[in-house]
Amino acid sequence: MKYSKILASPKSIIGLTISIAAIYWAFRDFEFDEFTESLSHVQPIYLLAATVMLWISVWFRGIRWKWLFKEENSPTTSSLYKAELIGYFGNNVLPLRLGELLRSYLVGKEWNLSKGFVVGTVVLERLLDTLSLAVLSLLLLLVFPLEEPVKTYVITGGFLSIIGVFTALLFIGKIRNLSSQHRLVTIIKNIFDGLLSIRKEVVLHVMLSSLIIWLIYWLDVYLIQLAFQLQLSWLQSLFILVISSLALSIPSAPGMIGTFHAAVKYAIVDVFAYSPAVGNSFAILMHAYGYILLTGLGAYYFMKSQFHNHAIDEVMQ
Repeated sequence: MKYSKILASPKSIIGLTISIAAIYWAFRDFEFDEFTESLSHVQPIYLLAATVMLWISVWFRGIRWKWLFKEENSPTTSSLYKAELIGYFGNNVLPLRLGELLRSYLVGKEWNLSKGFVVGTVVLERLLDTLSLAVLSLLLLLVFPLEEPVKTYVITGGFLSIIGVFTALLFIGKIRNLSSQHRLVTIIKNIFDGLLSIRKEVVLHVMLSSLIIWLIYWLDVYLIQLAFQLQLSWLQSLFILVISSLALSIPSAPGMIGTFHAAVKYAIVDVFAYSPAVGNSFAILMHAYGYILLTGLGAYYFMKSQFHNHAIDEVMQ
């Protein structure tokens, strides 16, 4: 499938439309002078700390991803760390989250692994993140006084996340029992082999690494609010993390542009009662620091990859 066809696909068009609407809602009251004034008070030491911690979280992702491979064909942590960044780069510049396929393709080529198998490990990664988000959503429901519409959104998002994980696991069992040699069935089986590649002896390691990754994300939100001197609590920071992460499930333009900003601004302005100027600045900076870091590093490692030529064309077919 060519790039123009992907851009013209219904999901791409819907995502772009939602992003445009979200950008309009989030920044309809944007004033550049207020934005620069708000940024002038940001304490860079906390922003730098958040950036370093986000970078470290990618290394933990590489470690966790390595544990999802079979021991005899596991790529190195360094290779998977670079692939994680390439995936972020792809998701931030390509439609339909094609960064996931891009990193799967490059890891498969570098380590002579079935691309379907690698895709399966990536899907397993995402299921682990979905489960982690569901746990944080439950924690938020238990300890934070949410308004009814927000509570409904969080409950629905957390419930659908858990249902999605268990539906995927049930579907895996049925697919693996198919005996057909059809190419499509073989590809699907390779994907599910990747999904089931996790070894019993590393389950605890995988769960702990997932916990560390999401605790870093929580810490980053807290550090960003310290940079703005907002005096938000840890629970309020958790609310921002959960609400912005749930926004990931909403179709959008590459890089979560619009939907992420709208979710964060809603939390800052409508829930915590800060000014729209602060909400705009906080949403932009919270998105920008990660977007710039991950896209920049990912682009660098992508261009350094010996298999980057035609890689994007391959994953778009």
